[in-house]
Amino acid sequence: MATQQKATARKAPAKKAPAKKAAARKATPKKSADFPVKQSAEKAVNIYLGVIGKGIDTIQENMESTRKENDKRMKDLEKRGAKFRKELSKRFDKFEVSDVVDDTKAQFEKIQDQVEEAVDNVKEKLSSSKAA
Repeated sequence: MATQQKATARKAPAKKAPAKKAAARKATPKKSADFPVKQSAEKAVNIYLGVIGKGIDTIQENMESTRKENDKRMKDLEKRGAKFRKELSKRFDKFEVSDVVDDTKAQFEKIQDQVEEAVDNVKEKLSSSKAA
């Protein structure tokens, strides 16, 4: 029985599908082979130059806006400086020059006395260390 089952298990060979005929191509009029290449190259060059031109335009716009902003900032700073100068001159006008000079001389004399005292102390220490 095993042999009968094997015999029935065999299948007939598959039939090949009929070959399709190649579709006929339409004849296209031949253009110059250089035309599409030349046109594509011109497009590529124009795009490249367009990118560079846009970059230059953007840089010029940024420079112009920066100059305008800088001029505005300088004017604001100049106004603030003039205002501050007036405030400072009012504060310094309160001081009399002779008072400032006298105070400075007094402070300088105090410092000079302190320095002289420190020098005398160092001299005494040096002379006492030599004697010992």
